[in-house]
Amino acid sequence: MKLNKKLFVTSLALVIAGGDAMAAGYSTELTSTSGLANSYAGSVTGIHDVSDMFFNPAILSDVENGEFVLSASYLDLKINTNGGSKSDGTSQTANVHDAGVNGVVPALYVAKRINEDAVFGLAITSPFGLATRYTDNWQGSDRAIASSITTININPSVSYKVNKDLSLGAGFQAQYYRAQLTSSTASTYYTKVQGSDWGYGFNLGAKYQATENLKFGIGYRSKIDHNIVGTVQAHGFGYSDMQAKTSTPESLTIGTAYKLNPATELAYDLTWTRWSRLKSLQVHAYQNSNLSATSSFNWHDSFLHSVGANFTLNDKWLLRTGLAYEKEAMTDANRNPAVPASDKVWTSIGFNYKFSKTLSVDATYLHQFYRNAVTNLKGNGSTTQDINVHYKTKVDVFSLALKKEF
Repeated sequence: MKLNKKLFVTSLALVIAGGDAMAAGYSTELTSTSGLANSYAGSVTGIHDVSDMFFNPAILSDVENGEFVLSASYLDLKINTNGGSKSDGTSQTANVHDAGVNGVVPALYVAKRINEDAVFGLAITSPFGLATRYTDNWQGSDRAIASSITTININPSVSYKVNKDLSLGAGFQAQYYRAQLTSSTASTYYTKVQGSDWGYGFNLGAKYQATENLKFGIGYRSKIDHNIVGTVQAHGFGYSDMQAKTSTPESLTIGTAYKLNPATELAYDLTWTRWSRLKSLQVHAYQNSNLSATSSFNWHDSFLHSVGANFTLNDKWLLRTGLAYEKEAMTDANRNPAVPASDKVWTSIGFNYKFSKTLSVDATYLHQFYRNAVTNLKGNGSTTQDINVHYKTKVDVFSLALKKEF
């Protein structure tokens, strides 16, 4: 059966109109409904569907003929602050009851076998993004009020089956990056920075079937450099064109999956993301040097450990569950109010239901338990003061996906 062109075009439009989210650093981590049900355990070995190509393009070799997956994940993000203060003792507006911005993050995957050994795949995702919104008069307004980062990643890939056990994969990434950041040092002094850019990278992967029941996988996604061009403006200081350079970090995932029996499969994945690459963001204002600024990050690398299990109940129902621990990229000393994330534990559950041999649906619920975090940022003594803010964050995700084999 041929892929419905109208369905593909409609799905593509939904992905391009996708929303923002927040996870490790400012990763969305919302690229697959089926993978999310296992907290992404098993993704690098391909135990879910073609959406696993995000982590490892080599898994495409498992596609029998063709496959299409469209997913949408709704993020319910709650960020509450309390106990904040500045060095001058100001704390009257410390409490913000919800600085998180909810959003929908879609993803689209399609794969088609080229010949007996090669398969082509296309992934369109939003791998990085965030959206936070504080009140204009909160005590950290000089650091962040409204922050939004959105990415669209277009990633064609090809896999090649070297032999019956080993498959290799490679792909090209084209990524659109858009950012808008606002802050204020007084009720009448607002600063707004906005810009966008296209950047390019690659991804690589390998999958090895050690035995009939045991397989291993490894996948790498490169960093993507962005030269953001846009504008900066501040009330009372004017307007200027600006340029800012940043990079989204590279990541490496390794993992294994083991078929315990015909009805049960276990998996473990470890993902390393090089957030230590993000040291600072320098905004260079061309026409007005007073609007040039530098924000320091000095983040560390993040690690996501995931374990999961799949249970085949019958020929229609498959139950998935997962548990993960994520070591965050930032500490209390370098946490920015725009990205107030912290170490967290993931718990997830989901299912796949087959309507027919070629059509099925996935549904997932995920909850993240965040460690209570503190921002301890030093001011520069002139325009910004020291800031101390306590954060309580929680995340709920509801995700649905439609899968069609053809």
